[in-house]
This record gives sequence, structure tokens and C-alpha cells, in this order.
Amino acid sequence: MTQPNPSPFAWPGGARAAVSITYDDAVPTQRLAAEALERAGLRGTFFLTGTAPDLARQRARWQQLLAAGHELASHTMHHPCDCSHEWVPRGYTTQDYDLPRMAAELDQTLELLRSLGAQPPYSFAYPCGETQVGATPESYVGLVEERFLAARGVEPRIADPERDPLTLVPAFDGARSAEELVALVERAVAERGWLVVLFHGVGGDHLPVDVSAHAALARHLEQRRPEVWTERFGAVAAHVVAQRRERARAGGSAA
Repeated sequence: MTQPNPSPFAWPGGARAAVSITYDDAVPTQRLAAEALERAGLRGTFFLTGTAPDLARQRARWQQLLAAGHELASHTMHHPCDCSHEWVPRGYTTQDYDLPRMAAELDQTLELLRSLGAQPPYSFAYPCGETQVGATPESYVGLVEERFLAARGVEPRIADPERDPLTLVPAFDGARSAEELVALVERAVAERGWLVVLFHGVGGDHLPVDVSAHAALARHLEQRRPEVWTERFGAVAAHVVAQRRERARAGGSAA
């Protein structure tokens, strides 16, 4: 009989938790946020909306994030969300999509990432955390799973690296105080889990976090090495996949 492996999940270097800092929508203040991460020796994941104006105007600067070690990932081309949001253009609500249209858009985002120089495997974040399309809602999680290593949702909790599906990794909105952000890191350590933080604007743009709070989080993560492994979303997901396979093999050999 196979026995469950009682040992804690193995994060690299003996770390007790993993943290991924992620940014949605490709807005200008995020490029400055990337510089703040780099000063702390950290790297983040930028989920790009393909039609974002700043991405079109500053394409070379977004490409430079790759050279600096950050991850560029997909947030669709047009950011479809539910029609209840007044700011969503008509024709681009999730109700306006069906599965073939969403599949085509996901393929467009893959081509965009390739054209920017990003290499597979790729990561994804669901716009508004919504996973269904159509007037009669249908899940498009399967389409995402076919194309991406992992996908981020918006459920506010620490991810369990043993059990949470990588098709919908939970995440906390980062528009919080410095104290709240630091507390989330310490909670992840206590749970030996994976904290994913999502930001939009940093000191500006929409749904912003205060620059000082963002900087305080970066400093805390820098100070918490090596007990906290701060890494890009896709890299943590790849590690989770590898560890799950290893633990499954170990469990099978104990049968």
C-alpha cells in the first residue's frame, strides 16, 4: 500500500516558502516597479494584455525586462471580463466570446510572447480571475491547460504546492499596506506554501499599490533570503511540477 509522504514540500535551498510577485495589464508604472525589484535582487512576472497602449509604445523597454531576468506572460490580448463591468468594451465581454474565439486569442498571445523573445513554457493569468466565456457560460480552463504550464487566478489564499491545481493558482491582490504585504510573506512561511501577489499600478495607473509599500515588500523579501524563495511565477510552477513527480515516484516505490 502506498503511504503518503509526510515530509514538507521541498523548496530550493531549504526555503520554507515560495513567493511570486506578478503584475497585470502592462501599464507604465510596472516598468519602474521592475527596477525596484532588481535593486533588491528579485525578479517578477508580467502578465501582458496584448493590446495595452504602453506595450505598443514601449515595446523595446518591455523586451528589456526579459534580458533583466523577468518573466513575460499572457493576460490575453483584449482582457475580456464579465459584462457587469462597465469599463469592458462591448464586443469584448466574456459573454461575447465562445470557446473557438478564446482559443484563437490565446494562440495570438502565444505568438506575441514569442515575438517579444519569451521562451516556453509560458504562464497565464485569467482577466478578472474569470474562467468562463459565452452567454451560456463554458469553462475555458481546458484551453489554458493545453497551452500554458500554469495559470494564476485571484482567490486570496496561500497556494498549497502539494494539491492546488496549476490551472488556477490562488493569489492575493497586492494593493495593501506594507504591513499587510509583509504579513502575507510570514503567513506563507508558516504554511510552507506559495504566496502569489498580484499588482496592477505601482504608485499610479489603475488599482495602484503605494510605492513605499511595494518597496517595503521587496526589502522584506531580500532580507528573508534564503528562508523565502522569491521567484518568477513560471519558474515556481515548474519546480512544483518536478517536485510532485518526484514525490509521486517516491510514494510509488514505497508501495
